[in-house]
Amino acid sequence: MNKTNHEGLIISLRGDNYFVEMAGIIYKCKARGLFRLQEISPVVGDRVMVDIQNYQEGYIVEVLTRQNYLNRPKIANIDNALIIISYLDPHYSYFLLNKFLAIIEHLNIRPIICITKADLASNIQEIKDAFQDYYDANYDVVITSINDQNSINNLKMMLIDKLSVLVGQSGAGKSSLLNMIDPTLHLETNIISKALNRGKHTTRHVEIFHTSFGMIADSPGFSSLDLDLLDAHELAISYHDFKEASQYCKFNNCLHINEPGCQVKKLVLEKKISSLKYQDYLLFQEEIKKRKVRY
Repeated sequence: MNKTNHEGLIISLRGDNYFVEMAGIIYKCKARGLFRLQEISPVVGDRVMVDIQNYQEGYIVEVLTRQNYLNRPKIANIDNALIIISYLDPHYSYFLLNKFLAIIEHLNIRPIICITKADLASNIQEIKDAFQDYYDANYDVVITSINDQNSINNLKMMLIDKLSVLVGQSGAGKSSLLNMIDPTLHLETNIISKALNRGKHTTRHVEIFHTSFGMIADSPGFSSLDLDLLDAHELAISYHDFKEASQYCKFNNCLHINEPGCQVKKLVLEKKISSLKYQDYLLFQEEIKKRKVRY
């Protein structure tokens, strides 16, 4: 390989300019024209090889193998996904949380459920009771508020030396949470639009931010992940507890809907798998079925 080629990380994309970090220096790069013919599109989070042309400029000549990839918004090589769920204002949504979990777990990304605005609840136990099913399913759940730095410190410990993305409800306080995690970021925040009951996006691009403990990515698109990348059978084993139970289903390709001998349905009846998550799962299967008919 050409001795001028160096490995770097794409931390931002603006127009056709890729901003690649190498050894603490940011290079403004173009992708080589051959990529378009090969249908290769570098994205934020990609590890790439760069042919350095001069100080802080170069060309991306190779995209290294990805460990995972999100298409909307476009980002690669994610370790953690912080699912930001506001307890109130706006009110939390199990449906949205369960959709995020299905997609994130399918991609083998570690989900961390981060509940914000705990100060709006009567007490912490009230929040724990509302999310007990997720504790029972062994998800990482962190309850945060602007008055509790200890919860932020606990969250930081989960993010050390990792690339983490924030997904979740608009208006749930993603930018505020980032600023609490690392005040040096000084990210723009906005208030809830009462008329729409949702927040206004304050981040316009997918961008990776460095903190003292790891890397964080934020983007307005992270409030609207969809199921396009899953088919019915992938969804059936996307949740870790569904996947484990599926080993004991009568049929290898069980969709946990009408099949006899389904271990997932058995565990739902025994209250060992959340019935709320299972009901949302059935809705997601219907969504995939309609998508298949439409196309």
